[in-house]
Amino acid sequence: MTTDAPTGPFTCEVILRRIRAPEFKREDKHGVTYLTARGYEIAYDTVLRFAHGVQLTIKARLVGELNQRLIIRDPSGRPVRMSGYAQGLAEIDDAEGHVLFRGRYYDSRTLRLLTGDDAFTPIGQAVVDHWENGFGDGAYAGHAFSMGVQLTQEGETPLRGDGRGHID
Repeated sequence: MTTDAPTGPFTCEVILRRIRAPEFKREDKHGVTYLTARGYEIAYDTVLRFAHGVQLTIKARLVGELNQRLIIRDPSGRPVRMSGYAQGLAEIDDAEGHVLFRGRYYDSRTLRLLTGDDAFTPIGQAVVDHWENGFGDGAYAGHAFSMGVQLTQEGETPLRGDGRGHID
């Protein structure tokens, strides 16, 4: 375990970008509509800003293993909201591409309003409660990474939010 790698609480800005977009498959079961996607990839670059003033530039790659959504309908049967979750692999690298942490990501709540059409056209703001956890590699062997961020999206802009985390 090295002692020159920054640890402790940090904040950062997260702006997700799609590398390989999720392709959702629709399944209708007993009057309920489910959407499922697998094998997609998203990423972000950010600067971890530690409480003691040190900064660490990172590049994160998230590979989606499972993204499931449920279409919520109003009493007349119109699709009005989509809610779900996602999970997958997370890899956090330094600016030079050396792996710092490997672990998991979880979106515990994905919520989006819909226009009510059968194409499930989204409207308004999307909200995603996003979490990442991992164990250190290389300079961070023997350390753990955790971060949470509430991501929001307006229209077709990228999901973004201010993250808070800790490296133990």
